[in-house]
Amino acid sequence: MAWFFVTEQRNSLDEDVRVRAQTIAATVQRELHTQIQLLSVIADSPRFDLPISRSSFAETARRLRERVPRWQQIRVSDEEGNVVLAFPPLDASASKRVVDIESHERLLQSRSAVIGNIVTGSKGQAGFAIRVPIERNNNLRAVVSAVIRPTMVKDLLHAGGLPDTWSAWIVDGQGRLVASTGAPELAGKTGEEFARLSGTDPGLATLTGGGDIRVGEATFQEMPWRVRVGLPIAEYDRLARKAWVFAVVGCSVTLLLSGAAALLFLREVNARNRERESMANWQRMDALGKLTGQAAHDFNNLLMVFQSGVEGIKRRRSDEQRVTQLLDHMSNGITRGKSITRRLLSFSRRSNQGAAHVELDSRLPEMSSLLRQALNDAVVMDLVIPDDIWPVHVDSAGLEIALINLLTNAREAMKNGGRVTITARNVPEGAAEDPTIAGAFVALTIADTGKGVEPANLNRVFEPFFSTKESGRAGLGLTQVHSFAKAAGGVVKVTSLFGHGSAFTLMLPKSSQPRAPREITHPDRKFPQKILIVDDTPASLQSARISLEELVPSIYTADGGQQALSILEQHADIEAVLSDIMMPDMSGIELAEELCRRHPQTPVVLMTGYSDRLEAGLEIMWPVVAKPFKNDELAAALASARSHVRDHSNVIRLNPSFKV
Repeated sequence: MAWFFVTEQRNSLDEDVRVRAQTIAATVQRELHTQIQLLSVIADSPRFDLPISRSSFAETARRLRERVPRWQQIRVSDEEGNVVLAFPPLDASASKRVVDIESHERLLQSRSAVIGNIVTGSKGQAGFAIRVPIERNNNLRAVVSAVIRPTMVKDLLHAGGLPDTWSAWIVDGQGRLVASTGAPELAGKTGEEFARLSGTDPGLATLTGGGDIRVGEATFQEMPWRVRVGLPIAEYDRLARKAWVFAVVGCSVTLLLSGAAALLFLREVNARNRERESMANWQRMDALGKLTGQAAHDFNNLLMVFQSGVEGIKRRRSDEQRVTQLLDHMSNGITRGKSITRRLLSFSRRSNQGAAHVELDSRLPEMSSLLRQALNDAVVMDLVIPDDIWPVHVDSAGLEIALINLLTNAREAMKNGGRVTITARNVPEGAAEDPTIAGAFVALTIADTGKGVEPANLNRVFEPFFSTKESGRAGLGLTQVHSFAKAAGGVVKVTSLFGHGSAFTLMLPKSSQPRAPREITHPDRKFPQKILIVDDTPASLQSARISLEELVPSIYTADGGQQALSILEQHADIEAVLSDIMMPDMSGIELAEELCRRHPQTPVVLMTGYSDRLEAGLEIMWPVVAKPFKNDELAAALASARSHVRDHSNVIRLNPSFKV
């Protein structure tokens, strides 16, 4: 607004200068036209019929000068430019030729009245001529001229009401000064001796007497004269400064009002935020209550399995077949409990912890029997995975849970049966059509022929506890899928045609590792002869010890990291360490780092029920088994730990106290 105001003020001043220049030009031209008309009347008078007597011409010219005092001299010249008659008479030494021959020739060519350029006579006096042809019977017989002093034009400059501080000057077609508001002695000289125009900006000029001016120009009609009017730059800038002061004051007031409005707005926002936070807290508590109730229901079912198993074993210890059957039920309950825990953790997981190189063309067929169990017999599952599909970098367990949740969702949408198709395709870099992800991806699509999702609900399907099931039961299945895709560095998209089915597409990042050879070599999964188990929970410690009693001859136990280090100092022949992660004073990760410095050849396996550091995305170099685990899982982790130690056996560790 300030810049606009200043610009408008300056444009207004420039326009005022141009208008004044045009006004002066019109005034001077009107006066000159009057002089031409008067001289034309005289040229048509019988007194100027050729031959003109000298006495008659002298008397007529004398009377004209008395009536028109601005005419300094009246002359009659022939076609060659020779002055035939003149009043007052010319001096004997004066030239008998027309001084401004250029305007004389213009008249001969146009045969109409002309205004001559400013010239300086033999006596050093400046003037310009008005020339009118003397014609009889359409023949040019002579030229009558009236020489006018520049004072007439100067008087017209001042009569226009020009401010005293402004400047104005008129130049002829040859750039000579006709008249100006100051320095009358410069008439007849070049216009630059009065004011020099800027070479870069034609709107600026510098007066020879000092001072810069802002110039506006106007031209005369039918004659090459130009009027220039100058406004002092000081006045031009002074108005701009006033405008800036006004703008600054306006901005200050605006800022004060804006500040007051911002404070009021902030108060309103804070009030709304508090209200929204209260509502969000209530919604979170409601969601937590639903989640807790659902988890409690599932875990109570599992506890019922274990309770029934314990009671049955107590009653029929001698019935080996019955005991074996109950133990199988309890083992299956452990598997279901681990699945529930993994689903709960995957719902809240924010990192891609556990991500690894996964080859879909081999992994998905291996999972097909498990995935098939998520459907019923009325649903047909097609698995179409190309051989050239890229490997992906994801958490394999999280991918398994996400696929099971998507298939379960498809089963619920096809109560009367249908078909589910799992397909995959490569998406090169830049072709994902999603601004939130970048790089190369694999699109894994699960499409069903169910009832689909209404367009109004399509954007809500990933919300926690949102459901369109007829039973009204809400779950976290699709929310887990969304969390898994986001943690993996990808996205999940859904498209649906209501009444015809839905398609969920997981965009999974391409793995940077090369494909693994198809021939799988089974690692050495034998248990060590001596192992140290570290856990601060006595029940968990004893359970791990009991599960390994018949597999490991010598088992040492410690309830903390410091005790474990002491045992290792006393028994250097311990072949492996199994440690819990979540322990007071010294965590399992810190213990593993200390063992890596003190006993680099001792393999370490970590176990955990939950670790916030791992869930936050912490990457560690030791294998991790999730509680509860089977002996086969522990054997595989120990084999991986031994392989890791062998891979780093040639690494020379620097002294941590060494300073570079």
